[in-house]
Amino acid sequence: MKSVRTVFLISLAITLVSLGVVVFAVLSGPDRIEIEGQTLAEAFESGELMPLIIIPVVLVIVAFSMRPFLRIIFPPKIKDGVTAEAKVLKVWDTGVSINDNPQVGLLLQVTPSMSPAFQAEAKTVVSRLNAALVQPGVTAEVEYDPLKPQRLQVKTLHILPAGSGSAAERMEELAQLRQRRLITDEEYQKKREEILKAL
Repeated sequence: MKSVRTVFLISLAITLVSLGVVVFAVLSGPDRIEIEGQTLAEAFESGELMPLIIIPVVLVIVAFSMRPFLRIIFPPKIKDGVTAEAKVLKVWDTGVSINDNPQVGLLLQVTPSMSPAFQAEAKTVVSRLNAALVQPGVTAEVEYDPLKPQRLQVKTLHILPAGSGSAAERMEELAQLRQRRLITDEEYQKKREEILKAL
């Protein structure tokens, strides 16, 4: 996640600098727009104002298209959030990956200490090596909005370490990861050798 944030911020900085150069060239460069002595209608007809219209439109389109990506990388903070334990009831693949790590959807049974339990859905990014371990029954620590409990974020998933199961179970989980293309053949062979060495 951190590397994705870095790449995103660098890309955003490059985009803004590029737009700044374009705006400077349009307004102050050798090919700058000349609208002195023209009425607004004449400037429109001559096409001199088109760059000044296109640049803001492009910025708005880029901002709207990046909004879902931004929400994944920089999830909005929950004001006055309450931390609670939760149990995973259902898991599904959202089809989104960050740094080749899948984002999964979760149906959670949240059990606050001071209020009744409730169910809510959330999305979180998990390591592709641990994706098969995120199953119903896994517990998690979540933070939710007490005024709107359905708005919550997964802070931590309490996934059992890979070595906690039998070698056969770990081999099956590894095979599932490779079958779902969540790990490469090289990663599969490496983990398989580790499991065999631990016997």
